Amino acid sequence: MNAGAPVPFADVVIAAHDPQRAVGRAVASVLDGGGDDVRVTVVAHGIDPDLLAPELGVLSEDPRLRVVRFDDGVRSPAGPFNHGLGLATAVYVGVMGSDDFLEPGAMGEWIAHLRARGSDYLIAALRNQDGAVWRDPLTRRGRHGDLDLVRDRLAYRAAPLGLIRRDLLPPDRPALTPGLATGEDIEWGLELAALDGRIDVGVGLGAYVIGADAPQRITLEARSLDAELEALRLLARREWLHRLSSRRRRAIAIKLWRMNVVPAVIVRADAPWSPEALAALAEVTAWLEALAPRARRSLGRSERWIADAALQPTAASLDASVARARRAGTIDRVLTRNPLRALGTDAPLRRVLRLRTPA
Repeated sequence: MNAGAPVPFADVVIAAHDPQRAVGRAVASVLDGGGDDVRVTVVAHGIDPDLLAPELGVLSEDPRLRVVRFDDGVRSPAGPFNHGLGLATAVYVGVMGSDDFLEPGAMGEWIAHLRARGSDYLIAALRNQDGAVWRDPLTRRGRHGDLDLVRDRLAYRAAPLGLIRRDLLPPDRPALTPGLATGEDIEWGLELAALDGRIDVGVGLGAYVIGADAPQRITLEARSLDAELEALRLLARREWLHRLSSRRRRAIAIKLWRMNVVPAVIVRADAPWSPEALAALAEVTAWLEALAPRARRSLGRSERWIADAALQPTAASLDASVARARRAGTIDRVLTRNPLRALGTDAPLRRVLRLRTPA
């Protein structure tokens, strides 16, 4: 954007670490429909920005695009995203992976929504490149605006994809946790989900599309369990989380058990458990239990077997709990240990039933 040009309504940051990625597609999709309301900052992470020119093509001449270089020597998307967010001056900000893109006209629809509603955070509707639609957050039926962390299950969409009021960037730390190759967006995403402001979800608006045609996504690389849990170990030290109400802490803890801890154990079962992995797991689960002692009650029986074993983990107990969970039938997957809790907001049966109704 040329010097002296008006400040855009939305600044979108795209981190690019590989000139072979479809960054041109990502940029074009953001500029489409946004007019002069949008500016894109491509952060060339550890590479010469000139290497992106062939992929960007004629977009390189668009005054709404700027390409900047950032070198930190760290294999993490947090650094380039934080650098780009630090350059933002717009009312709203957003982040995007270079493999991803928006549906045609989505940015214009998002901006129109924000101008009309004055939302603090517009959570983008998500779909995969193959067309599969993500349903999280599983909001109350027919409820797409002025959402609540607990009743609308916002913790399940911790990835901060969409548009966010810039003054909600954390004042005392980088938005995305530095140094992490995975989970760098968990803290900021949860903090946004718990904000005291208006949160909407873009159901009916153009979607954010998760690209699937890149050779390999960094976020899908195999990692040790202790590396996978590092984001939660750092989250445990954050005071803002402990100041939330008990119902909000419980909702977040349930999500972290269900979507972070239990899957991390399942995918690593039957492989050697290192002392470092067992120690990290014990540390994280002890923190979750202290954060919300009743959270495990909302897990399905098969989830609970793994969560209980993870509290005092041994290789034998973890492998046994996973083997038992793999044999579980529908009843043990959807019912809680106490059947009276089966229809709680975050209980698996309630989630299954909500998935079968329209958004």
